[in-house]
Amino acid sequence: MTAHPSAQVLFDELCAHSESSRIEAKAGTSIGSSVMQTVCAFANEPGLDGGYLLLGISEEKGQFSISGVDNVDRLLQELDNNCRSQFERPVAISAKVETLGGKNVIVVYVPELLPASKPCIFKGKFDKHNKRQTGIWRRGPNGDYECSQDQLEPILLAKTGKSFEEVLYDDAEMEDIDPNLIALYRKLRAKKNPDAPELFVEDHELLRALRLIRKNDKGQWVPNVACLLLFGSQMALRRLMPMERVDFIRIVGTRWIEDPHERFSSIDFRESLLTLIPKVEATVLDTLLKQFHLEEGELQRTDVPVLPKRVVREAIVNAVMHRDYRVHSPTQVVRYSDRLEVYNAGYSLKPVEELGTGASELRNPILASILYDLNFAETKGSGIRTSRILLREANLAEPSFVSSVMGNSFRATYSLNQLMSKDDLVWLSQYKDYELNDTEARALLIARHLGAVNNSTLREDTNLDTLQASHVLQRLTKEIGLLRKHGAGSATTYTLKSNENQLKSETPHLGAETPHLEAETPHLGAETPHLGAETPHLGVETPHLGAETPHIEQLNLLKKEIENLGYRPRKEKIFRVMVGLCLLKPQTKEGLMQRLDKGEQLIRKYLKELREKGVIEYVYPELPNHPYQTYKVTAQGEKWFKESKD
Repeated sequence: MTAHPSAQVLFDELCAHSESSRIEAKAGTSIGSSVMQTVCAFANEPGLDGGYLLLGISEEKGQFSISGVDNVDRLLQELDNNCRSQFERPVAISAKVETLGGKNVIVVYVPELLPASKPCIFKGKFDKHNKRQTGIWRRGPNGDYECSQDQLEPILLAKTGKSFEEVLYDDAEMEDIDPNLIALYRKLRAKKNPDAPELFVEDHELLRALRLIRKNDKGQWVPNVACLLLFGSQMALRRLMPMERVDFIRIVGTRWIEDPHERFSSIDFRESLLTLIPKVEATVLDTLLKQFHLEEGELQRTDVPVLPKRVVREAIVNAVMHRDYRVHSPTQVVRYSDRLEVYNAGYSLKPVEELGTGASELRNPILASILYDLNFAETKGSGIRTSRILLREANLAEPSFVSSVMGNSFRATYSLNQLMSKDDLVWLSQYKDYELNDTEARALLIARHLGAVNNSTLREDTNLDTLQASHVLQRLTKEIGLLRKHGAGSATTYTLKSNENQLKSETPHLGAETPHLEAETPHLGAETPHLGAETPHLGVETPHLGAETPHIEQLNLLKKEIENLGYRPRKEKIFRVMVGLCLLKPQTKEGLMQRLDKGEQLIRKYLKELREKGVIEYVYPELPNHPYQTYKVTAQGEKWFKESKD
């Protein structure tokens, strides 16, 4: 039985990403049409593995808060009744009550229906024109939408147990099949398995055995879509499937430019997949930089592409094998200076974080089976795993995948830059027993170099989307235990557990972890309101600071300025003291609050103003919410401090 995430985990994920295709928040004051439309959408939407409703969560201007629900029993009963009565077929949900922020919330899991049970149709209410589009709701990244007849088509096709590759075109005929391509199939198949039974029958029986032809309504044998893709002549493909092609695009630079003039070149490949795949592969490999390679025991060098050949083959095969051929748009292979990107129509039928694990879920099983049999594709489910291993061996990042259910599209990105230094690889070796994937390793390296990592920095470094990055960080925190979480929602950051003691020792200025600062400069602590009475003894204590703090004169001047602040000092005077303290050593917000005896709101406001003036800056600018964030003085700030002296 699958364990579902807790209300806290779902709420944190919702706050971190603002929008989520698999989580929906509702106030939960009643079980109205909006709630039931979401249930309908989750039940219909493929690729999400169901979805979660959080009842008792309010939203205002993109910010979520826990409002809680009353009459829990009534709402649960109403939800159960509606799931049985408001759909043409009942939807079996699971619901539980949890406490979040001291308030009751309801967590509802809606499973995806089996293809044979789809579509889930919400009876609902008709609009003011007494119309209802379809009554069939689906889930997009921005919420629920009632799908059109075109958007309903793949659901109905899946219901029949057939894929689009089995569809027969009205004007397709046996003459559209190129016998030379069948001969090529026989040659390639014999290389892998010379005893394959289909090799010993006539072409017609071979095509029947491969499920590539069947009788139409008139009783005539005709090729289906898969047959045309594999064995269709160029003229047949042009006539019947004009957008069945792969565009290879070479970009000069790292960005797509709308009006590039001579900044890119393009080659169109429009032919059988049996000849198209190796041609596209060769074209890509020709554009890649080559590396010197010398096999052990060999005397002659070889030049190998920076991106392994098998990885390139896998990227191309996956694009044409898993593509949604209902969509009239070409597959694109785009070569940037720093990466290779492959775009195809058709979202991933598996969550992207599960790609490369377990068996594949196939949109075109006939096509996939034949490509496997011809050694174009790896053993089922192993292609991505193999690519990850090869990329790791080449010191390259793992591929990143972006799947859009709403846009019905998929993008794979392969970096051409070796991102990890030798020092990074040596440092990562301490975690070899954890069998980290590349994105997990990158997250740890960011935390190492920046002191912390958050969802945003991981996305920028890896091309993951927000949900993928969240899964990586949660796994490193909760399952593996190498990171520690700080904060919540969009302010969440993660630090290395193994680095915490080191961080604290390396940054003695950090807030409560700096008792020696208070000991060395007792006049700067919470006792500041009555400094006048205590200051005479400071002269005795400060001389020992010489070895650790070369700016004793500055320290003494600051002491006098703090003494003279008074009860309601001018803002400029506080600014000068704050900058002076940050000049001695970087300060935390909490440390400044304590030393100036001022509230958080005021200190936060002053820090913001000083940053906007360019006087101070973050020690960790990449992570404003760093759990150990401190403030240091800029060069401009030093100049300002000198000039501000009375």
